[in-house]
Parts: sequence; C-alpha cells; structure tokens
Amino acid sequence: SERIYHELRELSWYYEDVLVHIRKDKVAFRAQLDIVFPGYDTLFEDLYGSVSMAIIEKYPHPEMIENKSVNTVSKLIQKKTCHHEATSKVKAIKAIEFSKTVYSGCNKDDIEVIILKRLIDNLKAHLNEAEAIINEMIHLAQDLPNFEIIRSIPGIGDNLAARILAELGDISRFKKFSQLVAYVGVDPRINESGQEDGQHLHITKKGNKRLRCLLYLAVTCALRLKTDNNKIKEFYIKKMQQSNPMCSKAAKIACVNKLVRIIHNMCKN
Repeated sequence: SERIYHELRELSWYYEDVLVHIRKDKVAFRAQLDIVFPGYDTLFEDLYGSVSMAIIEKYPHPEMIENKSVNTVSKLIQKKTCHHEATSKVKAIKAIEFSKTVYSGCNKDDIEVIILKRLIDNLKAHLNEAEAIINEMIHLAQDLPNFEIIRSIPGIGDNLAARILAELGDISRFKKFSQLVAYVGVDPRINESGQEDGQHLHITKKGNKRLRCLLYLAVTCALRLKTDNNKIKEFYIKKMQQSNPMCSKAAKIACVNKLVRIIHNMCKN
C-alpha cells in the first residue's frame, strides 16, 4: 500500500504539471486561432472536442476547407470521431459555410498557419499524456480499499477519487477527524484576544493545498447534481438559509469541512 500511495502521489504531481502545460497551450492556441481562423471557436460547443480538433487539424486555414465537398469533410469527421453519417454531414456543412464568411489575417502558406499546426500538435500530445496519466492513476487506486468508498460520494468520480487518494494517502494514520481537517487546512484560525472569541474566522490554509483544492472541486460538483440524498448540497442550503447566512464561498468551505468528516467516518467505519 505504501508503494501504491507513493506512486499515486508522484503521478498526481506530474499530472498537475501536465495540466499547467495544457492551459498554456490552450492560451497560445486560441490567440493564434484568432489570427488564422477568426471565429472558429464559436462554431462548435466544445472547441477542444473531437470534431472541432479533427477539422482544424486538417484544415487550419479557411481557404483550405471552403472549396471542399461535404462528403470529403464528412468522411474526415466519421474517421476521427464516432458520429454517424447524417450528423457528420450537418457538422461538415456548418464548417464549410462558416469558412466562406471568414476573412483570415494571413494567407494559407504563411508562417502563422505553420505555427498553428505546431500548437495543435503540442496540445493534442499533452491532452493524450494527461489522459494516460489519469488512467494509470485510476488503475492503481482501484486496488486501494478506500477508492470505492470515496467514489460513492456524490460529485466524486474515478478521476477525482484517484487524485484525492493520491494526496490523502493512508487515512488510517489520522486517528481523529480533527487531525484530517487540520491536514487539509480547513480548520478555523484561532485568534482570541479581549472580547474577541475567535469564532467565524478564516481557515488556516496550513495543510495540503492540492487536497484542499480537490475537495473544493468535489463540493462544487456535488452542488451541481440533482440527485436525492445529497448531504453536501443539503448542508450548503442549510448554511445559506440560516439566520446569519454565509456567502456562497464561505458555505462551500464549510461543505469541504463537512466532506472531510464524511470521508474520515466512511473510511474508518
């Protein structure tokens, strides 16, 4: 188990480093795309989806696709994605018609197009690497006894459960839930002086920053769900509707504290 936790932690840190590169790649890609193919990011709901990336990788300049037949572009979409012929034709027509209305900031043989192609290659490489890392993490985490327990909590899937376990480590070393709360860094800061009682203060933020961010993400995901028996969402509503209501962010931090207690009790019992 110690070896698995160690490997999970190392993979988690590497995964976060790859995510940093992905964010940088996306910023550079969007900036270059605005020059070469303005407005392309509004053409599809997901710019980084399989259909969008397949088209822009093959036809990075509007002049390259505007004279192509619908069947040619449709076959490309079918080859790169799992869409049926009818859906592929609709998306192909949409892309071809849009390219005819676009005025690019460069010619199709200019260096800007070459740079865009390289940025697409870098982005795809980092996305594939991130997917491979998280799959390996999930495969390792599945052998741990607490993986299924954490994954059963609303708002936490395979990805998040593996990353939480990577930062949490062996939970048996925390004898009390207060120790785990302190490790996460969501325990209230103590500052008593004179008439001040030290209550309702900011959290200490002295614990594991990565784990705190992951648990905050888990709370955010749980609040979006519309399932029954969602204790995190019920607790959030309670904090927002109490006599002295909290702001949304403070209520979410309180939910993180609640989630830590839930995880500790579920894994212990």
